[in-house]
Amino acid sequence: MSANPPLPSTLNFSKGNQQPFAKAASAPRSSQGATMKIFLPVVFSLLAIGPLAMDAQGVDSSTTATASQKLTSSRLVSSAKAVSPTIKADYGKLPLSFEANQGQSDPQVKFLSRGQRYSLFITDSAAVLALTKELPSQPKPAALGGNAGFEKAANIKSDVVRMELAGAARGMQVSGVDPLPGKVNYFFGKDSSKWHSNVPTYAKVKYSNVYPGIDLVYYGNQQQLEYDFIVAPRANPKQARLHFAGASKLKLNCGGDLEIIAKDGEIAFHKPVVYQLKDGQRQRIEGGFHLLANNTIGFTLANYDHSRELVIDPVLAYSTYLGGSGTSQATAIAVDANGEAYVTGDAYSSDFPVTAAAFQTTFQSSFEGRVAFVTKFNPAGTALIYSTFIAPGSPTGIKVDKEGNAYLTGIASSEYFPVTEGAFQTVDKCPFSQRVFCSIGFISKLNPKGSALIYSTYLGGTGNPSPSGYPFDTPNAIAIDLAGNAYVTGTAVSSDFPVTSNAFQKKQNCTHSVNSCSNAFVTQLNATGSALVYSTYLGGSGVASGTAIAVNVAGSAFVTGSTTPEFPVTAEAFQRVLPGSQSFVTRLNPGGSSLAYSTLLGDAGGGETDAAGIAVDSASNAYVTGLTYGADFPVTGHAYQKVNRALANSGYDSFISKLNPSGSGLVYSTYLGGGALPYDQIRYYGDAAAGIVIDRLGNAFVTGWALSSDFPVTSDALKKTNSNSSDSFVTVFNSNGSGLIYSTYFGGDPIYNGPDATTSIAVDGLGNAYIAGYESSYDFPTTPGAFQVVNPAEKDLEASRTAFTAKFAFHGATTTTVTSNHSSAPVGEEVAFTAHVEPLGESGIQTGGISWKVDGQVIAHSPLDGNGDATYSTGSLSAGPHLIVAAYLGEPDVYSASSGTITVTANQVATPTFPKLGGTYPTGETIKIETSTAGASIYYTTNGITPTTASTKYTGPLLISETSTVKAIAVASGYANSPVASATYTITPGAITTTTTLISSANPSTAGNPVKFTATVIAASGPAPTGTVTFKNGGVVLGSAPLTDGTASLTASNLALDGNAIAAIYTGTATDAASAATLTQQVR
Repeated sequence: MSANPPLPSTLNFSKGNQQPFAKAASAPRSSQGATMKIFLPVVFSLLAIGPLAMDAQGVDSSTTATASQKLTSSRLVSSAKAVSPTIKADYGKLPLSFEANQGQSDPQVKFLSRGQRYSLFITDSAAVLALTKELPSQPKPAALGGNAGFEKAANIKSDVVRMELAGAARGMQVSGVDPLPGKVNYFFGKDSSKWHSNVPTYAKVKYSNVYPGIDLVYYGNQQQLEYDFIVAPRANPKQARLHFAGASKLKLNCGGDLEIIAKDGEIAFHKPVVYQLKDGQRQRIEGGFHLLANNTIGFTLANYDHSRELVIDPVLAYSTYLGGSGTSQATAIAVDANGEAYVTGDAYSSDFPVTAAAFQTTFQSSFEGRVAFVTKFNPAGTALIYSTFIAPGSPTGIKVDKEGNAYLTGIASSEYFPVTEGAFQTVDKCPFSQRVFCSIGFISKLNPKGSALIYSTYLGGTGNPSPSGYPFDTPNAIAIDLAGNAYVTGTAVSSDFPVTSNAFQKKQNCTHSVNSCSNAFVTQLNATGSALVYSTYLGGSGVASGTAIAVNVAGSAFVTGSTTPEFPVTAEAFQRVLPGSQSFVTRLNPGGSSLAYSTLLGDAGGGETDAAGIAVDSASNAYVTGLTYGADFPVTGHAYQKVNRALANSGYDSFISKLNPSGSGLVYSTYLGGGALPYDQIRYYGDAAAGIVIDRLGNAFVTGWALSSDFPVTSDALKKTNSNSSDSFVTVFNSNGSGLIYSTYFGGDPIYNGPDATTSIAVDGLGNAYIAGYESSYDFPTTPGAFQVVNPAEKDLEASRTAFTAKFAFHGATTTTVTSNHSSAPVGEEVAFTAHVEPLGESGIQTGGISWKVDGQVIAHSPLDGNGDATYSTGSLSAGPHLIVAAYLGEPDVYSASSGTITVTANQVATPTFPKLGGTYPTGETIKIETSTAGASIYYTTNGITPTTASTKYTGPLLISETSTVKAIAVASGYANSPVASATYTITPGAITTTTTLISSANPSTAGNPVKFTATVIAASGPAPTGTVTFKNGGVVLGSAPLTDGTASLTASNLALDGNAIAAIYTGTATDAASAATLTQQVR
């Protein structure tokens, strides 16, 4: 691609400098004096270890340190606060890439990213965000910062904020991660030597080891800047601190968002939202920003399970209007494997957006003015892949197959609705004379380009023309199977609605109402649209209507709807008899000829219950949602909400029920809703679910609209309060219905109390949720860069409403399980571990790898194979229990990380012990050898040689009569042999008593004459002692002499006058004891 006007070629990065560039690119014009305010999401993720853990998000496994685990998460790409539409649209153009600096910017810059009102420069020590604002009618000086290249440029104001890592390591390494296919070219000026071509771009930029054990990654996410701290095992997240140089003030608002006040604008970082994954479910952990001194912030985290990953998770991926200047509404949504959303509905607007090569680009209205449309969005929600009118009518359902063909059903409002040659029904049977009171159903299949109908057929009979009630056949929902067969349910008032000979019910049984008496119907259309596989009425003598349909892999249709009591039920049905208007759930056999089961589902006290949506999982459990006025709707013991909170105001709450595959019982069932309704709407209002889907882990995604001000929301909700009118809601239940993974209001402030309502929900293979509906608010939340960020409809009309679609990015949750070939094994024996990750990827193969940890230490990494398995073996486990953690590292923007654990015990016999410790003993000793391992045998030696099982087996205490070194091992079946125990016993018999005498050659002696002293040592027994005698005069040693035949002599001179205390000391030997003698030597 070619670049826009170049970034500044020089930058002044000194702290606090408010003029970062010497060149300035032109900025869009804004009103003088206006402040800039932009919103940036922040993601702070922690990597789990064993006893002490911290965890990361969004880093490719190839770039994650071996001691770390990686965790992806969903992200917030819009602000929940009102932002100037102009600023929001401009900032929404933040690129999703980072250019390597190859001379197009200052040498200090390593990577850069650009938008219309900002420049982001990444150096080796900081990220510099430069915000610009153009002031009108003020000529720019000929030079800005010494640059003369823009003599006539506009006057530009700028704010510069440097995001510095406080206390970070010096010499941080900065590198690009995940190269992108796009290149950037700069061809400015006549000097080609200054051109730059094929400049590489990257999805991410990574700072390595900014703090000990912590990396930092910047990336663009759905046109917003995000960054992840990646905290390795045993690293301290409190190290992570950001200093904002150039900011005038930092503050936290009441919602916990960080607001950075600069001279001419603000930057807002949304409060981090933290959760942990356990068994595929989210558990919220409180976390947030912490203001420190000198424009610095840190992060706070509540207590959490250090053995599992933490994720900080904003939510909204995109949100966009879809409409023209007139009214429009979206009635259904589907999504394909590429994340492309297909939206259908009807429009009363000739300028509804359509694409050039679409099937029908002209608005052709009937007498009712409604025209059906189908719109396909790109995965980012920023542009249309196609958008087309179909014909006058109102679609009620849409599904998409793996080739991208869209299947539609709904009401055709004109006999000129397009049908294709060879279609099952090409004639509108509704009498033309009754056209104003009669319509007919349709089923259409649109090709992947939205340019042609593959087939299109009417579906219905002659109706029941009448000026009251519902006089026509109405398809309400559609499902498809893998073969491309379409399944439709709805309301049949016609007595000649098309049914097949093999149908379960061949005639309309309703007799209770003269006008608009109806039964439900279920129809399967073949893959070419040319014939019915089966078609059947479904109902009793009362009124019944099918509202939703799903199909399992075996081709069984699951249908739900509303009915009066006289409805066909099966013998083992969960509820066979109920009073009043209730819901039903019916499962047909694959041929449509019989009921696999059919049950009522409703309030035992007669409170009205209306089912609106159904989904079915791979095990054929059915998930049903809708609304109920009942106080006695069946709920299960572990239900999230056991009470209908709206009853105090005569209102209704939603319900979510999961039925077992036989329809005989509930797996779980719960209410969902609030009770505080607007004062002027307290009767017959409430919170109504309109649709339900499930992901591959069995989590239920529910959407609809909520009037209550206390609808249950989670701490990380995008919107926590409603707007005194109807808001949409999006709620995700865990797999057992006992708790909320996520729940939020969604909408804006109303116009004339007009509603915001979601009518349909879809989920992709990665667990991202897509919703569609209509809004009537003046500040409906859209995301920067979305297809339509401004409502195109006229808002001065009370009845005005506009279609919308939005994506909530819940990156695919995973579960990781660990198995082993041994729960216990002898020390030294090899133990094999297998980790299995679910779900598999869209291609049927999970990608990524497993980080293996033993007792909190990362010891190996292994890739997943095509079955989602990874293995690890070790023979080096020490004795005792060991916690083995297999941590799936996740895939950036695809799958969340998860981990599984197993405890394996390495068995070894306890080391033998000697109750009598080794040492020196005068006589022989009796010693014992013991082990604490029950049933173990002990083998020993007494000559210092290492024992084996061939050595002497210990049977009782040992007598050690001479100096010996005893060594022992303990042995037991199924255990490794114990370590060798050793003890040395030294046996020393008692020494013989001696007596020493001392005599002098002259006493008294004359001064100056030598004196000879003689010591005689006599043993009590045995030969004459040997050894040495030491002679002392007081404390002074005179000398030593050896014993010869028991005597030793020493001559001393220069003795002092008067008395001298002479001592002879025999020190003894191993066999003779020591002794001594003294005398007083007088000198005259």
